[in-house]
Amino acid sequence: MISLRSLCLVSLAWAALPALAEPQSPPWTDAEKSDFLRQAPVIAIKILKEGVTSSHRATLRRNGRTHDAHIQTVNESGVIASSLNFERGFSDSYRHNLAAFELNQMLGLERIPITVAREYRKQPASYTWWVDDEWMTERVRQAKGIRPPSGTIWNDQVYIMKVFDQLIYNVDRNTGNIVIDKSWKLWMIDHTRAFRVRIDLMNEEELVRCDRALLERLRKLDPAEVRSRLSPWLTPQQIDSMMARRDLIVRHFEELAVQKGEAGVYYEYLEKNP
Repeated sequence: MISLRSLCLVSLAWAALPALAEPQSPPWTDAEKSDFLRQAPVIAIKILKEGVTSSHRATLRRNGRTHDAHIQTVNESGVIASSLNFERGFSDSYRHNLAAFELNQMLGLERIPITVAREYRKQPASYTWWVDDEWMTERVRQAKGIRPPSGTIWNDQVYIMKVFDQLIYNVDRNTGNIVIDKSWKLWMIDHTRAFRVRIDLMNEEELVRCDRALLERLRKLDPAEVRSRLSPWLTPQQIDSMMARRDLIVRHFEELAVQKGEAGVYYEYLEKNP
């Protein structure tokens, strides 16, 4: 018969053993993220206070896996939207999130989380993957005075964002829609007010440096492919305007490199950080 003292010793020895690690799910692939966003039922909703488009943070669950998504249904365009914003052809639409993501993929940036089209409460909407390992927004970083571990690497990412925003004529880039993950990667979200019908640059003075790979990818953007991939979300006029801005951006950096020297304008980031 086992004595009470022996049972106590066994219990103490068992308690002293290191705890077994909880099994972790494998990392999501892009295909899995897309499928999850399209198919997973929404189990909880939170209305986001920031912004003016009544966007939602949704929790989705499917096959034992759970993740959050950013849902936007705003879709304002035409005479009313234009008169309210004093801009001919103004539009504020979830469709621009889908176009921005597709363009981000074409340029090999991987700076916009996976975004898919899906209905929300019988309305067409964009569902955007909530950034993995989200740490803070740029607004929080600035408010708390947190400095990046590498100013150079951070600035290189900011320059990429500025080029992209000029390309899509994004009038609503603010510190609340710049997300930083725990590895200090910069993510761009919320592009509903982008893709203005303008053939000029929004702020040429912000284009001071450009990643060499990004500039080359801009040069190689094929108008036919752009139209094929973006036409589900943009009007022909929006696409033509964007391609006109592409030409202006490329020309701007080529002229700037002549003035300042290539070393003062171009840098390599994307090839080193795929």
